[in-house]
Amino acid sequence: MKKLLIFIFVLLLPTCPYISHAEVDGDFYGKIASENVYLFSSPNASSTLFKLPYSYFVKINDIRDDYYQVTYKDLAGYVLKSDVRLMEGTPSSPYLNLSFSIFTSYSLYEQANTNSNALCELSENQTLTYYGATSGELASDKSDIWYYASVNNNGNIYHGYIYSVVANSLPNIAINNEEFKEVDESALSSSTPEFSSLSTGTKVLLIIAILIPSAFILYFLIKPNKLSKKVNTEKKIRKVHHGDYFEFDDSDL
Repeated sequence: MKKLLIFIFVLLLPTCPYISHAEVDGDFYGKIASENVYLFSSPNASSTLFKLPYSYFVKINDIRDDYYQVTYKDLAGYVLKSDVRLMEGTPSSPYLNLSFSIFTSYSLYEQANTNSNALCELSENQTLTYYGATSGELASDKSDIWYYASVNNNGNIYHGYIYSVVANSLPNIAINNEEFKEVDESALSSSTPEFSSLSTGTKVLLIIAILIPSAFILYFLIKPNKLSKKVNTEKKIRKVHHGDYFEFDDSDL
């Protein structure tokens, strides 16, 4: 058994860099390159949260195929690599700092529609922190725009959507003119690649490359033991002569 464990360990050792987790080493930010850049909750286009404010930044934490895993304010999410300009440096104001109030009582919703779960009830003139906007339910004939926002309500922090029609006008969003050295993705390559960042085909090949040799090793290590047990059970019983009778000695079995 010890031989088996040692052999498998030696076999898996070259693949450890792909299985272990490693975050991006250094301060890298992605500058939001257009007015149609979305933050996603997972690395796929069906998990839209909201549009990020143009010209501001997201902090780059990791790579997932065609996406960067990022932080925006206190939110973790994903952006498409092609939607941001990768920069090395730390902005003094990476995120938009903007608040707004509502002029009537309304609910903060889990999704951008009134059929979703209501997270909390907000009162007239309550102030919320703005993150971004997205299209949602046309709850009136005025607009289908919903704001993603956070609010401190009775000592609890909630993140969700509120219908833009019930909000007072947003202040003008100023352009963030901070610029840093623009780099390409190779600047992030000092970190060890994580298994989940590999393509599906590469993952399959890597798993097969591990499993097939391991199966052969396991088979050939266990097979001799089975054969030896079979030989032992087939040993002839030794006869011992005692005067006028024979005694069968099976002590070796």
